[in-house]
Amino acid sequence: MLFKTFSTATAALLLAAEPASALGGSRNAVLPKRQYARTVDTSAPAVEAARNVKRQYFPANATDVKTFTTPTNVTIRYKEPGAAGVCETTPGVNSYAGYIDLAPNVHTFFWFFESRSNPSSDPLTLWLNGGPGSDSLIGLFQELGPCRITENLTSVLNPYSWSNSSNLLFLSQPVGVGFSYQEEAIGSLNPETGGFLNTSQANATGRYPILDPVDIGTIDTTDLAAMAAWHILQGFLSGAETLGAELGDSKTFNLWTESYGGHYGPAFYNYFYDQNQKILNSTMPGYALHFDTLGIGNGIIDESIQAPYYPDFAMNNTYGIKAYNDTVYNYAVFANNMIGGCQNQIEECRAAAAGFNGGLINNGYTYTAAATSNPSFQTLCSEAQDMCRDNVEGVYYSYGERGAYDIRHPYDDPTPPSYFVDYLNTAYVQNALGVNLNYTDANDDVYFAFQATGDFIYSNFIEDLEMILDRGIRVSLYYGDADYICNWFGGQAISLAVNYTHSAEFAAAGYQPLVYGGVEYGEVRQYGNFSFTRVYESGHEVPYYQPQGALAVFNRTINHVNVADGTVPVTANLTSTGPLNATHTESYVSLPPTNSASLAAWSSSVIASYSSLDNLPPPTTAASYQA
Repeated sequence: MLFKTFSTATAALLLAAEPASALGGSRNAVLPKRQYARTVDTSAPAVEAARNVKRQYFPANATDVKTFTTPTNVTIRYKEPGAAGVCETTPGVNSYAGYIDLAPNVHTFFWFFESRSNPSSDPLTLWLNGGPGSDSLIGLFQELGPCRITENLTSVLNPYSWSNSSNLLFLSQPVGVGFSYQEEAIGSLNPETGGFLNTSQANATGRYPILDPVDIGTIDTTDLAAMAAWHILQGFLSGAETLGAELGDSKTFNLWTESYGGHYGPAFYNYFYDQNQKILNSTMPGYALHFDTLGIGNGIIDESIQAPYYPDFAMNNTYGIKAYNDTVYNYAVFANNMIGGCQNQIEECRAAAAGFNGGLINNGYTYTAAATSNPSFQTLCSEAQDMCRDNVEGVYYSYGERGAYDIRHPYDDPTPPSYFVDYLNTAYVQNALGVNLNYTDANDDVYFAFQATGDFIYSNFIEDLEMILDRGIRVSLYYGDADYICNWFGGQAISLAVNYTHSAEFAAAGYQPLVYGGVEYGEVRQYGNFSFTRVYESGHEVPYYQPQGALAVFNRTINHVNVADGTVPVTANLTSTGPLNATHTESYVSLPPTNSASLAAWSSSVIASYSSLDNLPPPTTAASYQA
C-alpha cells in the first residue's frame, strides 16, 4: 500500500472527515498513449481534417433529469435510459444513469444495470477500465455490458452480458474521464495530444469535461483514484434505495477490471476492504459490503516482473509470429538489463524511496508519501517508466507492424470497433443519459497527469494482491493470449511471483482445460481461491473476443466453483490438474493485404466474425456456468 496526502480543497470535500491516506500506482507512459489507442495519422491533411470533425456540436442540456440528495448529503442526478430504449431493453430489467455529485467540482458519471436474473439476491459488480484515463463505458459497450452498438449506431442486446448473473455498476473515473467532469468548458481537443484546448487556443468544436486546476486536476495516482472511487461508491450506495436500484440483500461485492486495472484492482480493492472494516467495527459511518471476488483481465501489475516478457512475447508467442527481427529483439533485451536500463532504473527509484525516512516499507515493496510527495523523486521514477516503455515495450510499436492489443492483427487494428463513441454523441442518447457533454472514450489530460508522477513502476500492487489473497478473497487473473501490451507471459509470471500463504501450492498446480459448452477456451491453473487463466485466441479485451469463455470465468468465480469446468465447489485446497506449463499453440496468422480495398474488406470480415459470436444461443439453465 502507498500512502499519500491530498493537498487541495477538492480533496478535502471528497474526504470529508476521513484521514487523508490512500493506495497508489499508475499505468501507461508512452505508446500507445492510452488503453485503446489506435494508429494516429499526423500528416497535415489528416490533422486539418481532425480539426474540422463534428465542428460546432454543442449538446443541449438534458431534460426531465431527476435529482435527490442522499442521507449522506450526496446529490444524485439521474435518468432511466432503458425506458428510452437505450442499451438495456430486456423487459422488467431497470437501468439508471447520471451523476454522483460529491462536491461542487466533482461530478462522476455512473451507469447501473440491474441483473437480468434476480437483482435482489445477485451480487453487485463494479467494472473499471484502465488507461489511466480510459472510460469504463468501453467495457460496457465493447465487452461485458448488456448491449453492443452496431455500425449503423443501433443498440442490440448482448446475450453474454455479465448482467445475466450480477448487478453491474460502471463508473467513468477518475473524474474528468468520459462524461465525468470537474468543470465544463467550450473548446476542442488537440488532434495530436488529445488535450483540451480553450477557445483562445483553437476553434471550438463542442463542450468538454475539464480538470480543476485546468490540465492538472486533483487525481494523478492510483492511490488518489482509489480514495475518490470509494467515496463515489458510498455515494451510490447511500442513494440506491431512493434511486430504485435493487441490490442483493447480502450486498456481496465484486470488483473486476482490466489493463491498467492491474494497478486499480489490487489498490482499490485493498483500500475499499480497509474502509469497509471500519464501517463494520463502527469506527466510521457508511454502507457496508460483503467483499467476495477480484478479477483482473490482461493487467499490468508490476513492471519489474512483466517488462522482460515484452521481447519474449514478440518473438516467442504461441502463434509462431516473429513481430520484429533479431536486432530489435536483442536491443529490447539489452535495454531491459543494461546499466541505466529498465530494471536498473526501477531499482534506482526504489533506492531513492529508501533514502527517505519511512519512504520504503514492507520489505522494500511499498512506497510511501515520505518519498512520493517529493517532486525530484517523481521525476526520477517517471524517467524509469519512460525507459521501460520506450525501449523495452515500445520498440514493438515502431518496428512490429502488429496490433498492440492483438498480435494477430495489423497495428491499425479495427477491433473492437468503436461505434459506441458516435452513439454516445447522438442527441437522443445524451438526453436519455442526462448529459450535456461531447463524449470521448479517454481523457489524455488525465493520462498525462498520471504519467508525470512515475507511479507506473511502483511495486505496491503485487503486495496488495498478496494481502487480498491472505484475507480469503477470491482472485481471478485472466489473460487473452494474443494481447501484446499486457501479455499472458507476463501475467503468468505475476501469478507465480505472488508471495502469499499458498504460493507454493499454487505453483505446483497443473494447467487444466477451460471448458464451456463443450468448447475448450483456454487453460487454468488454480489452487483454492487463486486462479490464472490463459484464454485462447483472444486479444486485450477478452469478453469481446471470447464472450462465452469470459462469461464462464466470471460466473464460476463469483459462484465459488472451479474455473476450469464449474463442476467442483471451491475449497481451501482445490487444485487444478494437468501439466505445469501452458503449451497450447495456434497456427501462424499473416497480416492482411495493405491496399485500401483489400484491407477494408478484411476489416469488415473480422469484425463480422466477432459479432457473430453474440448470435450463438446463450445459456439457459441455472447452472449455466458449468461445462
